[in-house]
Amino acid sequence: MANQTTFAPVYAPWQRYLIRLGALFIILLSLPLQADFYSTLFELRWNYLVTDLFNLLVFLPHFFGESPHIYDWLLALSFALIGAAIWLKKERKAPDRDALYFYLLRIFVRFRLAAILFVAGFTKLFAIFAPELSLSHLNTGYGYFADLKHLYLSLSAAPAYLIFLGVVELLAALLLLFRRTSFLAVIIIIPFYGNVFLADLAYAGDYYLASAYVVLLTLPIFLYDVGRLSKLIVNLQITLPERWKFDWKLTNWGRWRWSAKFVFFIIFAVLVGFRAVDVSRSSSLYYPQQKGLTGIAGKYAVDSFILNGDTLAFSPTDSLRWKDVVFEKWNTLSVRVNQTIKTTKSPGFLKRQDAQRDYEYAQVGDRLYYRYTAAGDEKQLTLQNPNPNYVNDRYTFAIDRPDSSHITLNGSNLQGDSLIVSLSKVDKKYLLQEVKKEGRRRLGFKL
Repeated sequence: MANQTTFAPVYAPWQRYLIRLGALFIILLSLPLQADFYSTLFELRWNYLVTDLFNLLVFLPHFFGESPHIYDWLLALSFALIGAAIWLKKERKAPDRDALYFYLLRIFVRFRLAAILFVAGFTKLFAIFAPELSLSHLNTGYGYFADLKHLYLSLSAAPAYLIFLGVVELLAALLLLFRRTSFLAVIIIIPFYGNVFLADLAYAGDYYLASAYVVLLTLPIFLYDVGRLSKLIVNLQITLPERWKFDWKLTNWGRWRWSAKFVFFIIFAVLVGFRAVDVSRSSSLYYPQQKGLTGIAGKYAVDSFILNGDTLAFSPTDSLRWKDVVFEKWNTLSVRVNQTIKTTKSPGFLKRQDAQRDYEYAQVGDRLYYRYTAAGDEKQLTLQNPNPNYVNDRYTFAIDRPDSSHITLNGSNLQGDSLIVSLSKVDKKYLLQEVKKEGRRRLGFKL
């Protein structure tokens, strides 16, 4: 048997430079230098654990705007190129440290990757990454959704596929916890998040730099062993694993590494997983948490529409008359109108407070969305359009519900226009909901 050397590997000058360049570049992208990171960190709460940790872990520097940009990466790369040259020049006579730097870099990216994958994996495993389609979405024409919304809606309609993605991410996260299986983990992550990166670009997603960052983190581990993999698979030669590793006994804090790994596992695997289960059962990361009026959820046809005393008959070209109204289970109602909707592009859908959650109306046309508050034993409604393009779109209504199928709204808008709307509930079934209740096979569908 060949001797197993424990000496540190010797790197060529260009390899020594790349080790330092990679370390500086990754660290510069990973350092939280903006105040918004710390505002989220210091406001970390159990109720928002999944949301907050996800936003903290995918946080990237943004010096040229409110969201990360490729210019931020180019700036970090410029500093890394200069810093690596200075660093190498100062340590050109100390090649024995190169293996240590590379080793510590691989530890950092392993656990940073594992943290991201644990949180992202649990949101997919329990099908909360892409929320269930709302009634308003189900009553919106497919062409009125922006590209990114199409991606989320497709994932929502295929929860089994979403769960499979979560299992893959969690498996990779577990493999990253151990040095000997970390290369197998990145073999899974690179094509997985490479595809995520391409999908983000294709659908104009908000997290394409975050997915690129995940792929970047895999490179130190991948490049460390890819030569041996090539030798084994391509050249079909006997290949021995790299035996060198840092002797933790040489440091005073080395004894705490297993305790640190245990704490890491408890936070990101146990607590996040437990909270993700709780969210999947009782709430949503995307929709408001305030409940709507009792028994009102559904689609309603507009029987009559009286604006400023004038009755507007139904017309497919009328831009004032409402076409239909949808009440959600939460405190949202949407109105289909014959208008060009000024949509918004959300900088990430995961928001903490209900007032900030814009998943319903962001990148969606065809309907105007309103959040409502009820008063007077649910006899009065105040409607406010949360879309920042419609800050003055507000109504105050007295609501009359003579039975479970009919609603009359009588009130006015912020401009003083009076409005009386009579609604009747539409008995409509939705295939996705029927499949969820009965199962595909009972309805005659086969996988």
